[in-house]
Amino acid sequence: MDRVAIADSLFALATCLDEKDWVTLAASLTDDTQSYGVVGVAETVARVRYCLDACGLTQHLIGNVRIEQDGRDVAVRSSFRAFHAGIGDLTGATYECLGDYDDRWRRTADGWRLAARTVRIRGELGDRSVIGL
Repeated sequence: MDRVAIADSLFALATCLDEKDWVTLAASLTDDTQSYGVVGVAETVARVRYCLDACGLTQHLIGNVRIEQDGRDVAVRSSFRAFHAGIGDLTGATYECLGDYDDRWRRTADGWRLAARTVRIRGELGDRSVIGL
């Protein structure tokens, strides 16, 4: 198991979110990904875009990364803090959430890919409408 490559993949996915790089996000997922409450690459990207296209700048910080081998996949739990700035009528408003990502990462011929993600929010600050909710 390559802990550094797995952690780098986790951090790269967070960068895709902040840069709104949907092509690279899609390439970071397994074809059968079960992430953000939906199944499949197109569905996952659409779910993420729904929230992040509704807001301006974001910053997804990740820490406390724990990695364990679990069959063919690797279980990764990490803590996150995600900041979102409002745009348009919500300029000046913010939404921030704190929690954990419970992930499963899979080694593929093209590197580590996200096979599953459950987001567990432990705290929220601000206005959820910033992310369209």
